[in-house]
Amino acid sequence: MLDIAFAFTIFMVTLGPIKVIPGFYVQSKGMEAAERRALAFKGTFVALAISLVIALVMPVIQSGWRVSIDDLRIVAGILLFSSAYAILAKDKPAQSSDAESKYPALSPIAIPIIITPWGAVAILMAMGLADNDTELVTTVVTLLVVIMALNLVGMLFAPSIINLVGMVGFKLLGWVFAVLQAGLAVHVFVHALKNFGVIQTAG
Repeated sequence: MLDIAFAFTIFMVTLGPIKVIPGFYVQSKGMEAAERRALAFKGTFVALAISLVIALVMPVIQSGWRVSIDDLRIVAGILLFSSAYAILAKDKPAQSSDAESKYPALSPIAIPIIITPWGAVAILMAMGLADNDTELVTTVVTLLVVIMALNLVGMLFAPSIINLVGMVGFKLLGWVFAVLQAGLAVHVFVHALKNFGVIQTAG
């Protein structure tokens, strides 16, 4: 059963503005304000479209491949933990490639700055927990729209936010979120192992 608070938390960690703002700031540095706004809107709409495709189309493929929700939990646990370790092990997380892109709204803004591999797995996991319940599926889609709206606001005000908080401040926030992300990784991984009967619940 889908826990809405958990879904929102994992979406914030994997898809949310804490990681998007510094990445967008670095990528859009030197742009005119109008160009930066246009990139933020385009990137948000592309990322939302991709997230909705993942949420509404990919579960059909997942079902056809017989990938269970607990299989996804294990994958999510591995990806979340490896990502958290990468953030904590480096001075700063890699935001994007310096290579020029013909479609910057798609890459690197939508992918990988907004939509990460672990974010995609989080969406699939949330949809699996929604279990085709129309109300819960609607809730997941609504949460994705809210997260993307927060990302858009963050990108539109990225220079002001960075000036206020500083890149060092975002680095600290990134570490805090990385620890939370590692905790989520352990939680979903252990939950899957319990469901598989690999470990037993105490008591």
